[in-house]
Amino acid sequence: MRRSISKLLGLAAATAVIAIGVPALASPASAATAAAPAAASSGYDEESWGYYYSKYYDDSRASARGSVWTDEDDRLHVQGRLYDKHSPNWLCGYAQFKFETHDGDENYSWARKCGNSGYQRFHYVADEIDNLQVRVCYWDRHDAKKTLCGKWRYIYEIESDEE
Repeated sequence: MRRSISKLLGLAAATAVIAIGVPALASPASAATAAAPAAASSGYDEESWGYYYSKYYDDSRASARGSVWTDEDDRLHVQGRLYDKHSPNWLCGYAQFKFETHDGDENYSWARKCGNSGYQRFHYVADEIDNLQVRVCYWDRHDAKKTLCGKWRYIYEIESDEE
């Protein structure tokens, strides 16, 4: 629902800009100059997500937040920050991303942050994605595995036009 509303609002905004700016865009040079800022920013299509959390370990939790958008080539971008504060040194914050295609194929990416100071940035790009989910966990360095994972959360979904 949110995805459709933001696309409609973006389409309405783009239509208004075109309707108001048509006389100003009479020459090809001014058209290219006017289009550049809209293409450079992800504009109306960007949506924020998070904070999402791992389960608690004592009084600490890993967390992640970010944004997701599609570019002019219809590639899906997800970016953000992963935090790991107040956890023991054998646990690292861990964010896992599940990219799903219309065929049901799944691909995974992840980011890991060890240590209490700052955050780890991440940015992933994928083609032909229908759904994207994220969950935040801890990475246990002793056992080399995920642990204390939060729920999978949808942060991007294609809505079908079928009724």
